[in-house]
Amino acid sequence: MKKYILLLILFLFSFQSIVFAEEIPPRGRGYSLTKETNPIYFGYMEDYAKLLKAEFEKSRIFRLRGMGVSYYITVTRDQQVKILNLNPPSSYKYFNERIKNIILSVEPPPFRDGMNLDEMLFDIYLGYDKYDDVHLSIGYTLKYMKNSFDIMILTSK
Repeated sequence: MKKYILLLILFLFSFQSIVFAEEIPPRGRGYSLTKETNPIYFGYMEDYAKLLKAEFEKSRIFRLRGMGVSYYITVTRDQQVKILNLNPPSSYKYFNERIKNIILSVEPPPFRDGMNLDEMLFDIYLGYDKYDDVHLSIGYTLKYMKNSFDIMILTSK
């Protein structure tokens, strides 16, 4: 009888609980974050990138082609944005502050159902070039020892 109870308990614990949440792809294995593999996270990043791009294109900043700034930020479940640092430090102080203000002025969308993180680390790059482009990806940062969601927005406007 004890064997059957033990087998029943092992059988019940062998099933994983069914939760409708997405997992972030493991790092270093050739996996990537795509619309097909991670529609919840990718959709969230697309929505956030659209908001950032719209605000960035409205801004009137002195710029030259090739100028751009990257910031590490965290976004929490309750839509709080915290600037962590400039990545890498740049000598364009006026440009850096204007980009920082743009990032802080955009309220991120609320986390979607199925996102099992309490906060997300973003590496956001806003810059000017001769073409428009939005690139979304996931990376890993050794500085913070966690996954970073990368949003790169280039605009010619």
